[in-house]
Amino acid sequence: MEVVRTSSVSPIHIPTSTIKKGFTKPKFWNVQFHPMPGSSFSRIHKKTSQKSKLFTTISSSPSSVSTGTHEPELEADSQAEKFDWYAQWYPVMLVCDLDKRVPHGKKVMGLDIVVWWDRNESTWKVFDDACPHRLAPLSEGRIDQWGRLQCVYHGWCFNGSGDCKFIPQAPTDGPPIHTSKKACVAVYPSTVHHDMVWFWPNSDPQYKDIITKKQPPSIPELDDPSFIKLTGCRDIPYGYEVLIENLMDPAHVPYAHYGIMKTRPTKVKTDREGGSSVELSVTKLGMDGFVGNQNQFGANKFFAPCTSYAYSSPVVDQGDDIASSAGTEKASIYLIRDERKIMDIGPAKWQKACFVPTKADAFVVGFRRWLNKYSGGQVDWRGKYSGALPPTPPREQLLDR
Repeated sequence: MEVVRTSSVSPIHIPTSTIKKGFTKPKFWNVQFHPMPGSSFSRIHKKTSQKSKLFTTISSSPSSVSTGTHEPELEADSQAEKFDWYAQWYPVMLVCDLDKRVPHGKKVMGLDIVVWWDRNESTWKVFDDACPHRLAPLSEGRIDQWGRLQCVYHGWCFNGSGDCKFIPQAPTDGPPIHTSKKACVAVYPSTVHHDMVWFWPNSDPQYKDIITKKQPPSIPELDDPSFIKLTGCRDIPYGYEVLIENLMDPAHVPYAHYGIMKTRPTKVKTDREGGSSVELSVTKLGMDGFVGNQNQFGANKFFAPCTSYAYSSPVVDQGDDIASSAGTEKASIYLIRDERKIMDIGPAKWQKACFVPTKADAFVVGFRRWLNKYSGGQVDWRGKYSGALPPTPPREQLLDR
């Protein structure tokens, strides 16, 4: 099975609603995404119109960089420190979507994993999704009456540490073969953060306590009760790189999502959709991601590899509500076609296939610069993905929400 090329989420730019003769409520848009089906997103806004702080701290000390039309070169930098895709925290599933009575299977970074509730330790666990006996998927198993994860194929049972506690086929008066290290299941470090289960894709014992040294990206508003949070999950049939570009591209919203997402009226309406100049810039870029500025809307942070965080400052109300009407959404059709064209020319030569002359493309250019500089222009699949794209789903399926 190929590594899944499906990701999910709604676009990152969420225009604010207006308050008559006052200020707009600050909006925060947080997206966790990863190269696997089912990524999560959270939209939160302040319960009151009180001005909120803007958070601009990033986890490293990146150098200053400006991305714009005067810097088109995006070739891979062989001298830069390389980004380790398997030394990061990845969101797996929203807690609200998990059933404690059954195990749940996922594929992340080409790894088959199983998420299950260990009631003996009252926490979510993430294991390798293969029973050591005959490699049957543990995600198809069950939680037995003692709270152990049981393989559906031959009934082997495992505790929260991955130790095999019971082999039905073993003689009761024979040697305790279940205690062999070969009978254990690989356990990945995991944690619950911002109401999501996260995991560290390396089961080496040296990372057992990695949470004490490095934590998942933190967004204060998501845990602040003075904000309203809306969380959801959405599957979209295209890959990681194209998904991030989509999230970081507010200029496409009036067109690709016409009538679906609300947009702020422009002073001069040049067409039906009301598209306008978008002033974006990247101020800091380093191996951990980048900080961007959206002059009209606020700011943006990309926490590599899988969290995008946008937030807006209060602005004076112009006196009109934001326009909206019925319409259709065809973004998936465009992006799947774009993905294939970029794949044909090669990810590291992205700039040769695309003409990005305006400041509206600064975040997309910034992301491609980060990807090329620190990861050779592509995700490190460690041989788990050949690079071939799956067949494009029929148009009717792509448009079916």
